[in-house]
Amino acid sequence: MIAQKTFREIRVMALVYTALLFALAAPVIWLWPDIYGDLKGSTLLKNPGFDFLKRIGVGVTDRSEDIAYRNWVAVMLFFRSVNLLGIAASVLLGTALFARERETQTLEFLLSRPVSRGQVLWQKSWPTVLCVLVPIFVVNTSAILLSRSIDMELPFWPLQLANLHGCLFVLAILAFTTFVSARCRVQAHVAFWVGGVVVSQIGIYLIPRLRAYSLFRLSDFDCYGPILAGNLKLPEMFLPWHGSAPSLWLLLGAALFYFLSWRSLRDLEL
Repeated sequence: MIAQKTFREIRVMALVYTALLFALAAPVIWLWPDIYGDLKGSTLLKNPGFDFLKRIGVGVTDRSEDIAYRNWVAVMLFFRSVNLLGIAASVLLGTALFARERETQTLEFLLSRPVSRGQVLWQKSWPTVLCVLVPIFVVNTSAILLSRSIDMELPFWPLQLANLHGCLFVLAILAFTTFVSARCRVQAHVAFWVGGVVVSQIGIYLIPRLRAYSLFRLSDFDCYGPILAGNLKLPEMFLPWHGSAPSLWLLLGAALFYFLSWRSLRDLEL
């Protein structure tokens, strides 16, 4: 019942979010044949202001069009779209999970139902998770067919690994937002705190000496590029003794904030 109510409340936003993901993905794929030539002749990517932009420039202007195209997809579909729209959807949907219930004075009724508070958290969380993550897989996987329309190929398995990593990043943001929503009484306060953290993390990412401490270091071109190139495989994504394991830290972060959300609801006094 709780899950059905949650899904009814967010299904329209999920459809809009899916449409926006596709609207960002399709043009950059269809225009690639023209863009590739422009990128190779551009001087803007040769001496950019940031080192990570220089690496992007080298990647998307590679002499091999196949390699350049994979790097282009890593930048536009993942580094841009997943980070931009995935975070926006996580914050928008996550802020309402519990803070809105407080504002509408329905939280007491919700928590007084004959189910545990852990079940309340689960029943409200899993529909939200599906609505945020499934569109990423659907839209980005459709890039395989879109690519064939311009005579380019994307490898299925590396693309799914990139989808998995992107979803774990978004899931970590959603879990953090859920935790803040369980702690705050007003949706605006949730948006303020989560937005402040996200903006500060972006600011840290743009400072070369501090970039290693930014969450966005786990969801940038230096992550997605190697995954789509087939150089960062599943063991390296999750097992520290095989590599940097960026996906593992995102998964552990999401699990930690889910646990903190559960504990906040468990200790909540109405």
